[in-house]
Amino acid sequence: MSRCSKLWELSYGDERVLDRHGQLKNLALKIGTKLGQFEPNKLNMQLKVKILWTLFFVTILASIVNIIGDSFGLSFLQVGFFNSLILYIPVILLLLHSIWTLSFFRGILFILLACLTGFIFEYIGLKYGVVFGGDYIYSPVGIKIFTVPLNVILYWGVFIYTGYCITNSFLIWQGKNKPSKNKKTGLLLPLFILFDSLVVVAIDLFMDPLQVKQGSWTWLNGGPYFGIPVGNFIGWILVVIIATGLFRLFEYFSPKEITKGLKNTFLIPVLGYGLLYLNFLISAIKIEMIGLVLIGSFTMFPIVLLNLFLFSRSQLSKAGMVK
Repeated sequence: MSRCSKLWELSYGDERVLDRHGQLKNLALKIGTKLGQFEPNKLNMQLKVKILWTLFFVTILASIVNIIGDSFGLSFLQVGFFNSLILYIPVILLLLHSIWTLSFFRGILFILLACLTGFIFEYIGLKYGVVFGGDYIYSPVGIKIFTVPLNVILYWGVFIYTGYCITNSFLIWQGKNKPSKNKKTGLLLPLFILFDSLVVVAIDLFMDPLQVKQGSWTWLNGGPYFGIPVGNFIGWILVVIIATGLFRLFEYFSPKEITKGLKNTFLIPVLGYGLLYLNFLISAIKIEMIGLVLIGSFTMFPIVLLNLFLFSRSQLSKAGMVK
């Protein structure tokens, strides 16, 4: 074969290679374009939202089943699986909510801070009879860590995070941001911390008399509020102020915006708070604690009502139906 023919074959072969390369490149661009239309981050966000709402609806369903069971004299809470469902689904829900809305580090930090603060105060209260206004003991049932029930430690985290979220949701529905050094809104920080504590202590004002009545814990020396010392509620306020105060201070100096696609999930803690109120309300009516019904309705219900009003207004505003 002549040198010219060899050169022709080589150049022709190169053209075929280049042509195939161009086709592959075009195919890759088309695939890339198609994949780009899926927006993985958006899909991931939608999945997170679905998981959070699914867990919340499971919580609602379990509560409804429990209420119906109680009306027929059936105590589903004595069934191990159902009791675990009622107790731990809210814990998992709010843990995921904190991680996805705040970031993994901040979510874990908040929950640990809230649980640890509650645990330390409970331990001191049980051992020395201070902090919560008097001596008290818990029911012997359940796992305990240094005399403090595990469920109590976990629910300090749940209640404090719920209060923190409800305070933030009032800001979100009005299109405002949390206090931060960038916006020089430090004077508002104490107000937010105080509101956190008031939202949370409202839970205990309704819950504590019911739990005492059910035998979950006992105040040895009693007190003026349905047999509970007033110092108990001062202790609750103190625990929340320390936990959310430290975290909000951290947020103030290291601000981070809430992920836009997850802002509406702040409705979940609000509705959870409302669900808690309804459960307490039904329990109080059942055992004819009418005074407690009035107090609980005056403290918890207005928070839910005002929040839902502002949420509805923000949605109508986005739709251009109100200014």
